Amino acid sequence: MKLKDMPINELITVDHNCSCGRHHHMAIDHLAIGKGTVNKLPEFLADQKLADGTPLTKNDKICVVADIHTWPVAGEQVYNLVKASGYPVTSYIFQHEIMHTTEVFIDELENAMPKDVSLPLAVGSGTINDLTRMVSFHRNIPYYIIGTAPSMDGFATDVAPATIKGLKCSLPAHCASGIIGDTDFLSTAPDKMIAAGIGDIIAKYIAINDWRLSYLINDEYYCEEVAELMLNSTDKVANSVNGLVNGESNAYQYLMECLVLIGIAMGYVNNSRPGSGAEHSMGHVLEMKAALKGEYGELHGTSVGMATCVMAEMYKKFLTLDIDYDKARAHAEQFDYDSWADEIRRVFGTSADQIFKVYEKNQQSDPANVKRRIDRIEANEDQIRAIITETVKKVEKAPEYIDAMHGMTSPKQYTLFSEDEFRDILSYTKEQRDRYAGLQFFYDLGVLDELVDYIIDKYYD
Repeated sequence: MKLKDMPINELITVDHNCSCGRHHHMAIDHLAIGKGTVNKLPEFLADQKLADGTPLTKNDKICVVADIHTWPVAGEQVYNLVKASGYPVTSYIFQHEIMHTTEVFIDELENAMPKDVSLPLAVGSGTINDLTRMVSFHRNIPYYIIGTAPSMDGFATDVAPATIKGLKCSLPAHCASGIIGDTDFLSTAPDKMIAAGIGDIIAKYIAINDWRLSYLINDEYYCEEVAELMLNSTDKVANSVNGLVNGESNAYQYLMECLVLIGIAMGYVNNSRPGSGAEHSMGHVLEMKAALKGEYGELHGTSVGMATCVMAEMYKKFLTLDIDYDKARAHAEQFDYDSWADEIRRVFGTSADQIFKVYEKNQQSDPANVKRRIDRIEANEDQIRAIITETVKKVEKAPEYIDAMHGMTSPKQYTLFSEDEFRDILSYTKEQRDRYAGLQFFYDLGVLDELVDYIIDKYYD
């Protein structure tokens, strides 16, 4: 049986000898998604094991971690369920109106959560989940996430995206031992957070596209079964958007299941490739640039969803271009490191040194490396165009899906950044991480500047 044909409760504990040649494994202890599933919590706690394999007992302290928004939605109910089940329980409620996963808030939770806590229960979504994940990882104790908004794809990942010293990065962590997505909570989330979840999921069309391109161009490891699992789940959510608009419980269940599956897929291949391509790198740069302005910016899924709409337009326009491979090779030869470094300092400011470290490792614009990739692109042109054509057909409705819940579909709506700043973001996002994706692909072929001009004209004129 292929991964795409397995139910989610099998996928969380699977041992699968895959057609890609690798063995995929996942071990999430407990998962419940659907209406009223928070009531599964006492059952899960009774069966929970600690890091050393011993069972959680009624002598082990539990800490409910929430914020001023999630405590009244679900935190207090979770606290009362734990208390009624006979466990010693405490709570920590962040008092900030807005938070992101930074060293400031990681330290706050580390200092605030009692040292004798055996199991933290995160009640929230992206930031609360990641902060609790980080602190529990540092202490080598398991944790649960009880989701209050289906707004991001990190519920089941074993890394924590964070902004450290102004640079967006993924820190090693661990996966939640228990995941609860009660649609009674999820359906109360603001439209903006639902739109962010849709954006984070629809982004998988671009992510899988970029993974497939890198497989052909760079011989990067690729798993078709994991890719199919992602695309099938994304299709299911795309077909359920009207249900989300109408507040249907099963639509929220599909959305949450897909967000969890993305993390599971990343766990299967031990990196974020199945869920993150050029659109995610662009989202990360938007977050970095906002931090450089002293602002929090938009929700991660909001940024990624908008970036997905932009990448869809870039790929669609790319299909109309006639590529001159000799001209692309000549363009590659024009790279000047000193001029490039000056631009990186201008665009990334105090985060520039981290970008230089990425380049030292990857040498992505070195003419010899670019020309090697051009050779592979030219040799696989028909297959590459077929992949992009298939992707464009799937992702071209991304603005419609995101707009259904009043989400962001245009860079012009991201008013924190000017037209010139977004031009810089499009031009230099490819430098942000060591991962081949669409914007580097366009650069390799010498058409990135042309496509950036096209996007700026389309959205700003």
